[in-house]
Amino acid sequence: MNDHICWIDDTMCTSCGNIECMNDADGKCNGAIEYRYALSGTGKSYPRCDFHWDEALDRAEEINNRYPTNAPSDFDPAYAGEVWYEEES
Repeated sequence: MNDHICWIDDTMCTSCGNIECMNDADGKCNGAIEYRYALSGTGKSYPRCDFHWDEALDRAEEINNRYPTNAPSDFDPAYAGEVWYEEES
């Protein structure tokens, strides 16, 4: 197991004991293991090492690039009868 410092809301946790990265099964853990907010917006925190946190950030960026908030410049609602924003339907 990696040495770690557990932080929750900018406060060092003293009650959780030893935590393990939630992605530890792949054997690639590296760096500090800390509770980090879920990127899904649930408001929950999960223990991840630095390596797996960086992977999660990269994956979130890929998803955000693939499914942008705003319509791409070439989006044409007439093409398939679809709308980009639900309030337009």
